[in-house]
Formats: sequence, structure tokens, C-alpha cells
Amino acid sequence: MFGASSVLRPCGPGVRVLSRSLGWQLHPGIGSLLHRSAPAIHIQHIALRSASTLKEAPRTNPVGIQYLSNSLQEQVFGGKGQVSKTQTRLSEKEKDTLLSLSKQLLRTHDLLDKKTTIVDPIAFEIPKRLGGSLDEHFQKLGHFASEPYKSMALAKYTKCVPRPKTWLRQPGWTRYAPGEDPQQVPFPLEDVLTFDVETLYKISHFPTLATALSDKAWYAWCSPYICGDTSYKHLIPLDTANKTQLVVGHNVGYDRARVLEEYNFSQSRAFFLDTQSLHIASSGLCSRQRPMFMKRKTMKKDVLNEDTSTEEGLNNVNLKNTSIDEMEEQDPWMNVSTMNSLADVAKFHCGITMDKAPRDYFEATDKEVVIDNFQMLVDYCATDVQVTSAVFDKVFPLFLQKCPHPVSFGALRSLSSCILPTNHKSWDNYISESERLYQSSKTEIEDKIIRIVEDAVKLRDFDTNPESRKTIESDPWLRQLDWTIKPMRLTKKGLPMKRQKLPGYPEWYRSMFPNNTVKRPHITLKSRTIPLFFKLSWESHPVVWTKESGWCFPVPVSEIESFKAKNYLLAEDEAIEEYRTDFDCPEETLFKVPHPNGPTLNCTTLLSKPYIHFFDKGVLKSESEFAHEALQINASGSYWMSARERIMSQFVVKQEDFSKEFKFTEGYDSKVDAQKSTDLGIILPKIIPMGTVTRRAVENTWLTASNAKANRIGSELKTQVKAPPGYCFVGADVDSEELWIASLVGDSVFNLHGGTAIGWMCLEGTKSAGTDLHTKTAKILGCSRNEAKIFNYGRIYGAGVKFAGTLLKRFNPTLTDEEVKRVANNLYENTKGKKRRSKIFEQFWYGGSESILFNKLENIAEQAVPRTPVLGCSITSSLMKQNLKANSFLPSRINWAIQSSGVDYLHLLCCSMNYLIEKYSLDARLCISIHDEIRYMASEKDKYRVAMALQISNLWTRAIFCEQMGIDDLPQNCAFFSAVDIDTVLRKEVDMDCITPSNPNAIPHGESLDIQTLLSIPESKLGHGRDSIDASSFPFKRREPVFDQYNKTYTKEFIKYFIRMQVQSERSHISELERDYVKEITAKEFSKDNIHVEYDFNDYVRDIGRGKKKKINIMVQAFMENNDVLEKQHSEVLHAEMKPPPTKSASKLTQHKSKPEINATKSKTKTTTNTPQTNKTYPDAPQTMDYTNLHELAYTVPSAIPTPQQQTAALNRVKYNSSNRRTTSTLHKVSKPAKKSNNTRRPFKPYIKNDAYSSFYQSMH
Repeated sequence: MFGASSVLRPCGPGVRVLSRSLGWQLHPGIGSLLHRSAPAIHIQHIALRSASTLKEAPRTNPVGIQYLSNSLQEQVFGGKGQVSKTQTRLSEKEKDTLLSLSKQLLRTHDLLDKKTTIVDPIAFEIPKRLGGSLDEHFQKLGHFASEPYKSMALAKYTKCVPRPKTWLRQPGWTRYAPGEDPQQVPFPLEDVLTFDVETLYKISHFPTLATALSDKAWYAWCSPYICGDTSYKHLIPLDTANKTQLVVGHNVGYDRARVLEEYNFSQSRAFFLDTQSLHIASSGLCSRQRPMFMKRKTMKKDVLNEDTSTEEGLNNVNLKNTSIDEMEEQDPWMNVSTMNSLADVAKFHCGITMDKAPRDYFEATDKEVVIDNFQMLVDYCATDVQVTSAVFDKVFPLFLQKCPHPVSFGALRSLSSCILPTNHKSWDNYISESERLYQSSKTEIEDKIIRIVEDAVKLRDFDTNPESRKTIESDPWLRQLDWTIKPMRLTKKGLPMKRQKLPGYPEWYRSMFPNNTVKRPHITLKSRTIPLFFKLSWESHPVVWTKESGWCFPVPVSEIESFKAKNYLLAEDEAIEEYRTDFDCPEETLFKVPHPNGPTLNCTTLLSKPYIHFFDKGVLKSESEFAHEALQINASGSYWMSARERIMSQFVVKQEDFSKEFKFTEGYDSKVDAQKSTDLGIILPKIIPMGTVTRRAVENTWLTASNAKANRIGSELKTQVKAPPGYCFVGADVDSEELWIASLVGDSVFNLHGGTAIGWMCLEGTKSAGTDLHTKTAKILGCSRNEAKIFNYGRIYGAGVKFAGTLLKRFNPTLTDEEVKRVANNLYENTKGKKRRSKIFEQFWYGGSESILFNKLENIAEQAVPRTPVLGCSITSSLMKQNLKANSFLPSRINWAIQSSGVDYLHLLCCSMNYLIEKYSLDARLCISIHDEIRYMASEKDKYRVAMALQISNLWTRAIFCEQMGIDDLPQNCAFFSAVDIDTVLRKEVDMDCITPSNPNAIPHGESLDIQTLLSIPESKLGHGRDSIDASSFPFKRREPVFDQYNKTYTKEFIKYFIRMQVQSERSHISELERDYVKEITAKEFSKDNIHVEYDFNDYVRDIGRGKKKKINIMVQAFMENNDVLEKQHSEVLHAEMKPPPTKSASKLTQHKSKPEINATKSKTKTTTNTPQTNKTYPDAPQTMDYTNLHELAYTVPSAIPTPQQQTAALNRVKYNSSNRRTTSTLHKVSKPAKKSNNTRRPFKPYIKNDAYSSFYQSMH
């Protein structure tokens, strides 16, 4: 039932607030009173309505942040009886101390006692939470989304049936079962398949061949096109609409786009599981690592190709091998990761070397090439399938280890089944019109340039015409051209010789004609001479091209210092001397036009995108009347020029080609909508659901599509995704998703929303009051608010002062080095804070609005096994601390902590929606998710219910983030989407007209509904759910939240001293706190033994200098130093959740040896010892699917050479039996070295309690 709760619950005894629906301002001091017990307070506001009613009083916290209504808080969190362990561990005095420190921090940044916006509490009935906590609720939702597919994946075959020696070329599917004759079947009969498709992509996007492998048979599919049919328009039937299936593939999104049943509005019953995504999430490379990895790969390839027949060649090989060894020693991560192709992944995980040469046959433009090589090419496709199956057997257990929560697996099904409906006639018109305009604008630009060129070449008579000579010599741009005239060659008879290239014309003009047949100058905006013809100037000085320094500009020698003060760099001496000689100007010098990526690079083009804003600011100008117009035309075609190939290559399947197979859901009225839908087309985007190490989805067209812009041809791309008749798109953008997550990480330290400066600004900061993060940053930097956003997000993702300085110079190149340094440092001191390096502590941040946040983020990043705070997903192996040496990649690891948490948010949202859609029979399915945007396709009759389901899903998702970070409450202003959009096309905002040069007609607007408006619509009520959909029966095992583990490892001294140190703004205050800390903690330790000694700060520092004590590293020691406990517990979790599969699936892992037939051989699990083995540098991997050894699998990479640290860790690893009794590992029987004792002095405990670490992630089944 929607509407306000019938029982009014004031915030304190006798408190009742009368408010108006449009919102009102509540002073935080009053909010603080309301938060606690207080005498009766009556606050009356003039109502704008004719009659006002009593409502529940707003609930606010001590810093003025409004929380959920009592009704929603009880439904979501369980009311006051459900309090986190973090809160119960703190005494009232400790809570008061935290609140006092929070207020001190807010006061420092001028945020304390600022007004906050208070509105009417929102109260309505939501679906019942499953279980006693949100953690239990989402575990059950995760299981609901995962099953039966996860069980099918765990029970997948690991032994491949023999491959047929001969393949039949007949249309459709052919089944090859051992001991049976080949049999034609409509589709594969089994439920678990490994699948691969090949296409003649230069002919069409439709499939040509496909193979599949099950536990019982091989399958091959042949397109009728290569079996006699003249049409290539055929798709592959898998019966996914009727049968629950698990389909495994490498980059399986490409293969799914060729499956017939996927082109329907009804959600198929298949889960397309991508091995590429599983590899990237567990062992992928970040963007900064990829170039370094490729460099090593190239060096290794060069070594193999080096000629060793000569002494010189042999020496080269030795030198390169030495360089490779040094590189791997400095960067051990190179041995625990690889690139993403099937060949690379198979080599790394399985030791399989693949021959990809047959792939080149599919570049053919004649189908006879496939027919003539049919046996070889089907065998090649089958090899890909068999290798993919072997890869899956390795990467799936690794993925479950890295991402143990069922939500992380369950959400992948939704993200792997996106669908984009379109109108194919409209799509074709969009492409043709955009291309026509692009080609027309390109021709128009060239025409204008040629007019300028033709005007300039008229001056070629300068030898005989003084006026022409004077014009050239006085023009600083024209005089830079090569005016050497090529004389006409004559025969002995005095006649012009044949085939001469423009005799009598200057050299610069002749160079525009590639040959004698060309009748028109060949010149584009990319041509080197364009800035000269456009008469471009920088800082009002004409630009000059130099070979040594790129584009420069001349200034008088007398102004050198003033331009140096503006941060410009002088050109190379050789370039300056050549310029002075050529143009006889000894009193001038050259400065380099700055490059966007730094002063070490030369500017080689002035008409590229990074320089557009310099035109807007007047730094870059033009004297030509045509230049501005040409640049505008070029800008209008820039988007289409960069995206046209990707857009034109989209695979659009038309309903008219498969009219019998296309199926609709109940939202489609066949009588009314049949005529309208004849132009229906569907695109299945080739999404990689986890395409980066942060597990973000990747796709090169739709996930990178820009929003429609009035001057950009083709920029209305997203609007070509059109809802079919009877349907619409329902979706929302998560408001400041990653910024909110980051601020919540900081607020968790105080157990208070808005407790940190960045948390308060994120929740309550406003542009008008100048208290939001972006406005404050813009004020510090003196830039626009939009530019400030780039600085803020860059900083949150781990970028440093250098990044800010580079960005500042890009936005304002006139700033001097000193100004840039001062402004950048000022920004970081105000936000990130100052860095403290003391005599007893390693470095930490203090004094800034984000210091506590960054200390917490670095705390996560510096762990041996960093995990996301909510779902507990761990970082990829290539970024684990044990694999990093020369390069720490700290910004990448901080970026991972935030972005990967953002992916957790999306996965939670998807699993929640999946449950609500099934439970309440909503006619909807996921259309696409673009990072922080999510869009569902829903029938018109269910659109408001789907919108409500989205709001409830967002409420649950925000709430579990709070719960897992130790705050059992949620601010009302971020609990719901600010608006849910209902629209007929995809676009950023429903009121955008999307008018562009290629789309002159405005698109009708959609609806945008906030939660208040949505609650007022009767059709938004979800109603009674289906009793047959019951997720409460799924298992739940308690786990300890990641942040609870962080917090309980701290002693009370941590709260008393370290948090206090972070909120200080003066270094001297921190020094005082350090001394007090040493005095208190040492006094406690010695007093336990009734020892009364004077041991002060100087003694402590002296012991550090002598090596008796170590500096306390705040970032690292939040966890136990011994991570064996953590690893043991996680291994037990996996063993408990992934019980050994049925007998039929407990077969041995395959070892592939030869090609094209890859033979499967049996091998037994070996017990290894310390004795070296021939050609082995790593202990043997467990060869059976024994889930007790899954943790060891993560460290066993046959293709990698381990570092000494990794070998030691592998040999010392132990595991526990079910009774928690410690036993020697079955893999490594070694004894642990005895600890050295130090009897000279009894050490006192550090502020981190090593014995406080209890169970890590319990069960994510």
C-alpha cells in the first residue's frame, strides 16, 4: 500500500514537524536536537496547499542529513533492533568522540551548521526483505539469478568426447556421438555447450560455420549458403527460448549475435558465459600494464626469430634474454597475467599453443574458399571450442575465488543478454543521410581550401610582378611556402616536352598533384600546409612550422622573459637559427606551441580536437575568412568520421527476414501493432560483460556513443534504438554513483552520513550556495564547474598533483610553471590534504576535505588481497601486491577500488530487478547498461510498475552499501533515483530534441518521474507477487563485512589518535598527538607487568633507528600481517559452497597436446615435494576438479615462472580440515621455521590487534 505510514513516529519524544511538500530548510542544530531525545518541539511552516496534514517528522542526523522515514528504515534495515556490529562495539563516549571529530572536520572546511534541505519523509510499502539483513536478502537474490546456471557450470564436463574424423557438409546441425552415425538434429540436445561461430565477414555478418561440444557429442552447423542456397541470411537455432542452457564461449557476445532465438523480445532461457570476461576479472591486465606486457612479448618474439647461426646473433639473443629476465624480475606481474585473446589465454592457463592461421580463410569474398577447405576449417572451429572448454575449466574456479558473492555471477546473465530494437528503415536512412552529409561537408571543406590555394597560386608571377613579390614577402604565412618555380623543359626544337608536371608553378602547389592525371589539387584539413593557408596565429603571432620543434610562433627577443613566464618553451636552437636565416629576422625567436600531453612533445597539428577550446578562448586565431567556416564544417563531421565504420558494421537483423521466428511478449498486440512493426529490426550488442580489470562492461559502439549535439552529424545514434509498438524504455542514471561510493567510504570512519567534508558536499552541497564539490574546486582553480569535474574525478580515481598541473596547463596554457604548481598544490592540500611522514608512522594524508577518504582508499589498495567493500570481489592477480615490485600501480589500484565498487552497484541493481521482474510478472527485460545508466524495455501496460521496481532496487542497493560499511541508515535524498525516464528512444534526457544536421526533426519528449510523482500514479503499484517465485528458500551463510574486518582490527587508540591526526590542519598538532600516543600505549604495556619505567617518545624513535621497532604503516597494518588465515578461510568457503559435482562430471581435467586433434589424457593429482622436477618450476596443478584445492589453483600458472617470493608462499601454504585442525598440506609437506625470540625487551602491542581477525568471507554459495 502506497502513501504515508498511518503511525506517526517523531524523531524524539513529543517531536512533531509540520512541513510542506515542496521542501523546507532545517537548521542542522535543530536536526541534531531532533536526532536525539528532546522536549516537545513544534516547527510550523506556511503551507502552500489549502489544507495541510500531519506527517511523520523528518529524521535527521547530527550534521543535518535527512534519513529515511521510520517506515522505510524499518522495512529496509529492520529498525532499531538491527544494528551493525560496528555500532554495537562503540561505547557512547566513543560515538561522541567520533561525532566531535566529524564536526571539527566540517568546521575546518566551512560546512558545519550550513543549512540542509529537508523535505517530507517518504513512506510506502515495499516488497518484503528476504531474511534478517540486506546481506542475506542479496545473497538470496544472487542465488535466484545464478541458479540453475551456476550448478550447471560447476558440473560441466571436463573430458572431451572424441572429435569426428570427417565432417558432413549439410545444412543445419549434425550430431556426432561416439559409436553412432552422424545424425541431423534441429539443435543440440544437451543443456551445457561450448560454442563457437565463424563468418565470412567480408560477405555478410551472418554465420557460415559453427561447432558445439557437450558431454555426450560434438555438433557442427553449416549455413545453407555453403550447401547450395544462394542466400546467406541464416541464423543458428539453439532452442534457447524453450530450454534452460549454459552456453560457454570466448567473447561469446559475438557468437550470441548469430543465435536465432535471441532475436526476440522474450528473455531467452540461456546464459551465455564468456571465458574472456572470466579471465579478465581474475587475471587481466590494466591499461597501464598492457604496453609494458606487449613490449616484453615483442622482445620474446624477437629472441625466437633471431638468427643464432653467427656469434653476433647469439650475443644479441643473450642480451635480449638478459633484458627480459631483468624486466620480469622487476615486474613479477608479467608472469601472472596475459592478454585477452583465446590464443593468449589458452597458452597462459593451459599451456596450449594454438595455430590461428586458418582464420585467414574467412577473409575470403567467395564462399567456394570455405567449401574447398571445409574439413580443415570445421576442424579449426572445433579446436577453438575444445580449447575454450579447457580454458573455462581453469578460469571459472579462479573467477569464483576472486568474486565469491552469488550476485557477481548472477548479474552476468542479464548483462550478457542485452538487446537493442530499432526500425531498420530508419536505421538505413540514418546511415545514408549521415554519410551523405559527411561526404558533402568533406567536399565543401576541400572546395573552400582549394579556393584559398587557387588565390595564393596566382602570386606565382612574383618574378615579374613586384606587387605579387611584395604580397608574399609581407605575408608571414605565405612566405613560408616553397615558391621555387619549376621551369618548363623544352625539346631541341624549342617545343614543350610531354608529361611535364605543372611547369611554371611553385613547388608547394605542384606537390598537391600526385601525378599528371590529377586535375584538382589534393589537399585536406590534415595537410601540413593548412595552418598557413588558414593564416593561424598563436597568441596573436603567426604560426611557423619547424622540423625540429613542430609548430611554433615567433616573438621579439625583447619579450622572451614574458613568454617564459607564461610557461612557454623555446624551440630547438637549430630551428631558431634556421628561421632567423631564412626570413632575415635576427631580433626574433621561436617558442613552441604547447602540446596537450606535455612539453616534451611537439605540436604537429593545430586543427585537432584538443585545440578547439583554444579557438574559443582566443589563444588560437585565424586571419582567413574561410578558415572559421571550414573548421566548423570539419567539427560537424568529426563524430561521424570517427564512428562511421563501427556504426556501419552493426549487425541489424530484420523481422521481415525471419518473420516466423520473431516472437513478441504480451505487450505486443498482433492486431494493432502488426502493421507498425513490419520495419522492426534488432541489434544484439557484442558486449564483453567484464571487459576491464574493474569488471566494467566493454563494447566499442553503444557503450561509447555520445549524446546528440546540434552541430555533430550522426550524433543522434542512440535515438536509433527505438521501442517497438506497445513497448517503451524505462531507465535511470545513478546519481553521482562513484563519487557517492567514494564519499561513503570516508563517512564510514565516523559511522555517520555526511561525517566527512566530501561526504557532506556529495549529499547536501549545492551549486547555488557554493558548497558542492565541483563548485568549490572551480573556485580554487579559477576554472569552470565542468572543467572542475575532470579534476575531481581524476583525483578520486588516484591521479596526483602532476595530473592536475598538466590539466591546468591544457585549460590555460598562459599559466607559468610557478602558478601551475601553486594552484595544483593548493587544490590538493585543500582536498586530498598534506602528506605526513613522521618518525614513528609511515606516510598518511591529513587536513584535507578528502584526507580520510584517501587514507581509507589507500588502505584498501595496499592490502595483500584488496576487496570491494560490499560484494568482496578481489583485485586481479596482476595488481596484487605480491606481484608488484618496480611499479606499484597505486593509482590503478585506487581506481580499481572505486570503479569495481561501481560495478558491484550495477550487479546488485541487476539481480534485484531480475527478482522483481519474475516475482511481480513484469513484462520487461534489460535493454542495455552504460556504466551508471540502466535501461529496460517494458510493455506500455507495465511501464510504471517497472519504474517502481527500479526505484525499489536502487533503495535496496544503496542500503546494502551503507550496511556493509557499518551505517544502518540511508539519506533520503540519495535513496531513490532523482528521476526514472520513460521514453520511446534511447537518449540522455527525455526532453532532448536530438536535432542534428542529419536529424532536423525533433523527437517527441518522454516522461521523467521522481519518486513522489511515481507514488501518485495508481498503476505504479507492484501488487501481489507470484507465490511460485520464492527466493527465500535459497541458503544464506553469514559473512563478516570487509569494513567490519578493517574496523575491528583497530584498538581504541586508533580512534583516539589516528582519526584525530587526520582531521588536524597543523603539523605541530599531529606531532603532539604522536607523543601522546607513544606515552599512553607504552605506559599501558609496562603497567600490565607492574613495571614502572620512563619510556618516552625519544626512546621509541631511538628504537626505530636501531631496528628494534618498525615504523607503523597505517595503510598496510589494518589487516593482520599473516594472510594465511584469510586464505585458509576463503578456501574453506569455496570448498563448502562448491561441493564435488556428480560422478559424471568429476572427470579429470584435460591436457591438450597436439593439433589439429587435441588428445585428452588422464592424469592424477600428484603430491609434490621440495625435490626439483624436470622442466618444472611450479608445483603441479591439481588435475581433478577437486574444489578443496581451488585456492592453490590461483597460484598455479604452468606457463609462468614464479618469483622466489611466490615459490616460498606456495610451499608454505597450508589448509585446514573440516574440524579446523591444522594439518600439513597435501601439496606441500614442509615445516614452518621457528620464530626468532627477542628476550632483550618485551615488545608492546601495536595499535593494530593481530588476534582480532575473525572469519573472512563466509559462504557466497
